[in-house]
Amino acid sequence: MQTARIGDIDIQYELIAYTPPWSRHPPQTILLHHGYARNMLFWQPLIPLLAGNYRVLRFNARGSSETTLLPSGNSYSLDQFAGDAVGLLDELEIERVHWIGESSGGIVGMSAALNHASRLSSLTLCDTPFKRPQAMTAVYSAGEQDRSAAFEKFGVGEWCRRTLSVRLDTSRASPELCEWYIEQMGRTPVPVAIALEHMIGAGDLWPALPRITTPTLILAGENSAIANEAMTKEMQLRLPAAKLVRLTGYGHAVHILAPDECAREIRSFIEAIR
Repeated sequence: MQTARIGDIDIQYELIAYTPPWSRHPPQTILLHHGYARNMLFWQPLIPLLAGNYRVLRFNARGSSETTLLPSGNSYSLDQFAGDAVGLLDELEIERVHWIGESSGGIVGMSAALNHASRLSSLTLCDTPFKRPQAMTAVYSAGEQDRSAAFEKFGVGEWCRRTLSVRLDTSRASPELCEWYIEQMGRTPVPVAIALEHMIGAGDLWPALPRITTPTLILAGENSAIANEAMTKEMQLRLPAAKLVRLTGYGHAVHILAPDECAREIRSFIEAIR
């Protein structure tokens, strides 16, 4: 792991490749952006499946893990998160990437595609909604007035435990994975979780989707309650250059639960747009 100073924060990142050193052409770069209150370890299963063909850049986003935690009261925005990623690309002298975002990391990717289109060769939205489904509001509130109140009462870890089956297909996940998932999300401080919640809640990109011309792969589990079938089909219709793939038999978090299938779809998609 390395650290780079980007604007007002120090971003922890990893850039790796296991591509043939004798190749005549430098490998393209994939950027992995994790989702809400998570960190770059959530990409672990995909790394060995992608790094043989591409350079892979993953990092801890603002407020996550060892990346700088700013004082309580700071607000976040999608533009700010997209800017952090582009700033890291500038620091590493990487001109263009294939952006892969899981859940809200895909929403940040859509913001990047709108405001930094020249830096994206493609965009993969892994279990990503263009806005939070209204049906999830009560689930995420965990019996409290809203999600922020639930964080304050239970802490992020216990809140994650109470809502885990929406975010991770627990019928497919091992007990060990479930506990690891809860423990990792539980490391997120409550003020950060609340700030992220406000950022995502305000991030309805539906009106802007037709302006995203970056080739886009919409990749989701067919049973995901967050990136549900109706929403992903709407996204495909609104995005000018989108392909939709729903993985049969899976709910949310296909990047962890079905890494081989995801890697195969991602590689096929990237190769087709060269």
